[in-house]
Amino acid sequence: MEPKPKTVLIVEDEADFRKASALALSTLGLRVLQSDGVAVGFHLFQQEEPSLVILDINLPDGTGVDLCKKIRAHKTLAKTPVIMLTARGQLEHKEEGFGAGADQYLVKPVATKELMMWVQALLQRLAFDADEGGEVVVGDLTIHTDAHLVRWKDVTISNLTVKEFELLYSLVKKRPKVLTRQFILSKLWRTVALDSVVDSHMSNLRRKLPPELADKLQTVPGKGFRFFD
Repeated sequence: MEPKPKTVLIVEDEADFRKASALALSTLGLRVLQSDGVAVGFHLFQQEEPSLVILDINLPDGTGVDLCKKIRAHKTLAKTPVIMLTARGQLEHKEEGFGAGADQYLVKPVATKELMMWVQALLQRLAFDADEGGEVVVGDLTIHTDAHLVRWKDVTISNLTVKEFELLYSLVKKRPKVLTRQFILSKLWRTVALDSVVDSHMSNLRRKLPPELADKLQTVPGKGFRFFD
């Protein structure tokens, strides 16, 4: 039996833009639901339990900010990833969106490919989160997630920041898969940030690791990073 396709809900009152986005996302094998307002959008959200929601802010019967707050207050679906996609690009608007619980905030016009990349990254994060926790052992490397400790052979590495620890854990957990910068940003920061933020943390992480271990953190040009043992 083939796995059930993930569902994405788009709440957007611009019909042409909504339909074009839905068509693009459907090419990824996603089931796409559409709504042009808060009331119908929230009804679909509760009824269909989508894996991800894309919200405009200006809607005929309310705002995407209000709908995002309702999603975050939901008893069982509060962790559903939310992308705000809107023409309101001022800093205060972004602060309002992230304050309501959005995972990402994209300002129109946005390239369809970029939207697709962020949707894929956030859905990957969901799958990753479902498989987190415990202890990871790869050869001479042991990562204790609960204790926030890394052991390499007989050396304990305890001076990693939270982001550096999560970055190493993510790469080891997904080895030898290449993790894109977009995925890393959505997983570790869950907010808007520049790609250079990932590169900076990667450089800091490598400096704190024994050389033999640091060499296993590989940069894949044009793609991202991977742990290759």
